[in-house]
Amino acid sequence: MKFPENHKKKNKLIFLLASVIAILILVNGAFSYWQMNQVKAEFYEVANKDIPLVAELFPLIDRQFEQTLLIEKLHQLEPIHRNKVVPILKNSFIRTGDRFSQTTEKLQSMLKPMLQSPREITRLKMSKIDQLLQQIITEHDQYQNQVLQMISHNVESLEAYPPELITLLTEEEKDLTEELISLRDELQRFTQNSAHAVERHEAQIIKGVVIFTLFVFSLGTIMLMLISQIMKSREKAIEKISYFANYDPLTDLFNRRHFFEELNQALSQAQEQDAPLSLCVCDLDHFKQVNDTLGHIAGDKILTTFADTLRANIRKDDFVGRFGGDEFVICFPNTTSDEAAEITERIRKRFEEADTLKSSVTSTFGIAQLTQQTSTDDMLLEKADQELYKAKENGRNCVHWS
Repeated sequence: MKFPENHKKKNKLIFLLASVIAILILVNGAFSYWQMNQVKAEFYEVANKDIPLVAELFPLIDRQFEQTLLIEKLHQLEPIHRNKVVPILKNSFIRTGDRFSQTTEKLQSMLKPMLQSPREITRLKMSKIDQLLQQIITEHDQYQNQVLQMISHNVESLEAYPPELITLLTEEEKDLTEELISLRDELQRFTQNSAHAVERHEAQIIKGVVIFTLFVFSLGTIMLMLISQIMKSREKAIEKISYFANYDPLTDLFNRRHFFEELNQALSQAQEQDAPLSLCVCDLDHFKQVNDTLGHIAGDKILTTFADTLRANIRKDDFVGRFGGDEFVICFPNTTSDEAAEITERIRKRFEEADTLKSSVTSTFGIAQLTQQTSTDDMLLEKADQELYKAKENGRNCVHWS
């Protein structure tokens, strides 16, 4: 029962490994799907939100720079020229301010969906940027109003602009520019972080796939080794089943069923080729007394000794079987009964000489040759049995044939 029990354990282990591999494949698929969605979300924000936001900030800075240049030109004008040039500069300043407002409105519209992003890190970052943008809008409106007021009060004046006012506007312009650059840097850092997140998720996916592949490969290798062991055990079991189906386990000779299979093939071949064939039936003399006096172990020893003697003295094409108990049969293809008698006589003498237990057990043989009257296995066996009985009537430990 040991082999089937081990077989069941290995089958259970293989089923368990196959289940684990299947579960791991599902888990890895779900993990990879989640990671790919993360990469997709990060990439979408970088490509469709972060980069466009940064791109919009550059013209915003340009608008501020244009207004600064206009203020500088206004400051550099001679009082006598202001009444002609100031209206032009004022209109340019207003148009530039309008473009600045349009750009900030566009930025606000772009920020609005990002403030409602399902990703918390995006909402927090965009909230900070939105606050900074609101501050810039407020300060820019104040700056523009101050500049327009200054232009309105001095448009027809021939006096120079107060240096303190110019300095104040310059400082406000400088602060506003710095805040715009700070906003740009914040967005660029967020974009860089998003890009790093994409790389990180991609690296995790690659690492996870590699580790998973190696782990599943290891489990698969173990499973294949177990399957190989089971296949080898199965082959051995089939060999054992085949052996016990054809051989007698004690003597290692053909059993009755397999002997008759071989005998029928030999008979058919002999009849087709019109070749001689002889069948010998033999048993051991007084064998029952050995079992009764010396025991079955001694009896088994005598049987195996007789089987070894038979194997050692028959020819290549001859074959032997055990009928049961102490009865044996020998088939001699391409052999007459006279030739078979010579071989069995040699077997009889060798066995008699090999009586190591001093049990005085001898062997008796009856041989029949294939004829038209003994053309079947049953008829040939019956004829050989008759010859065996005659040998026993002649005193046993001899060979009789017809």
